[in-house]
Amino acid sequence: MFADLDRLLREHNLDAVLVPMHEHMHSSFRWLSRGAKVTRGYAVKIAGRAPILVTYPMEREEAMASGLEVHLVHEFDHERIFRTAPDSTSAYGEFFATMLTALDAGRSVAFFGNVPIHLYLGVAESLERRGFRVHRSNGEDLIQLARKRKEAWEVEAIRSAGARTEEVVDAVRALLRDAGHGRKLTLGDLKRTVSHEIARLGLVEDHETILSQGRDAGVPHSRGDAHATLRASVPLVLDIFPADRMTGYFFDLTRTYCVGPVPDELRRIHAEVLEAFTLARDAVRPGTPASSYQMLVCDYFESKGHATLRSNPKTFEGYVHTLGHGVGLDIHEKPAFTLTTSNRDMIEEGDIITIEPGLYFPDREIGVRIEDTFVVTAEGAVSLARSDYRLRP
Repeated sequence: MFADLDRLLREHNLDAVLVPMHEHMHSSFRWLSRGAKVTRGYAVKIAGRAPILVTYPMEREEAMASGLEVHLVHEFDHERIFRTAPDSTSAYGEFFATMLTALDAGRSVAFFGNVPIHLYLGVAESLERRGFRVHRSNGEDLIQLARKRKEAWEVEAIRSAGARTEEVVDAVRALLRDAGHGRKLTLGDLKRTVSHEIARLGLVEDHETILSQGRDAGVPHSRGDAHATLRASVPLVLDIFPADRMTGYFFDLTRTYCVGPVPDELRRIHAEVLEAFTLARDAVRPGTPASSYQMLVCDYFESKGHATLRSNPKTFEGYVHTLGHGVGLDIHEKPAFTLTTSNRDMIEEGDIITIEPGLYFPDREIGVRIEDTFVVTAEGAVSLARSDYRLRP
């Protein structure tokens, strides 16, 4: 939330943050700029003020469409500075110093986003020679921390992406039911359907959807073999995480299916994953450490005799990943659920999180994962998904 960013700036004694945009749209730039469709520019957030866009003349109309205060780089002596400076770091340092001074942005600043590190290390030194204090982070991105809790309109954007994601899942399930009645399919056929439906519904496939079966399903991020024929009586993991084409907000959903007779071992493992999912879902409350839910699920799986990352950090079998993550303009955001000393993330009202326990046994050709995306309310976690968790498609 924007209010959280102002609080974080105060806590770190910062007057302003800058997110540069060098050809590639970073999620923090999108958030601060309200999705401005520019290819170069700078989002400037001064404590207590609305974000400001500084951009180039070719981008001016798209920048103005954001509704934010907009300035063009030439208002800050850009042409002379870059024509006469001895090198790029000196040029950017002088330009930022001129811009920040003109905007009355203060002297204590931070940079976040996707920046060329070889350039911005020098830019920081150049600014400091001009009397600015440049924030040195301990690894925390203050804008990412501010983005953690979602505004109501962000929740609705994610809910909308989720409703359309479910339509893609419906199309996959229909094909799987056809396969159960004798239609021969490859995983490539399913993947093409997924990609087609994602595009048709106004979503984008930021990374290839996970559609894997048998042994591949036992390796959590295996994308699967597109040439393989769909097999009966082995698990098929569908992990789908598209983003809305216009807003950029992601949704994340995983289901595990089985066509044909379901082996008893697969049925048991699926039931255990569903039980872990239900335990974590029902336990979630704001004001609690995110890592406590990873502990809860590790307790459960270990009680069933499975290895976990807690009991064996090097395991390739059992519960081999963490319970979930935040979702927003990035597919993986705060909060993190990791069991590390440095993880102090709390579950808060307004968080959007996934819960996605899984069990994996590649040598037994078994992998099962169940995942929903949730909004955290005062009462707990409310799913933004609607599809059931049955093995049968």
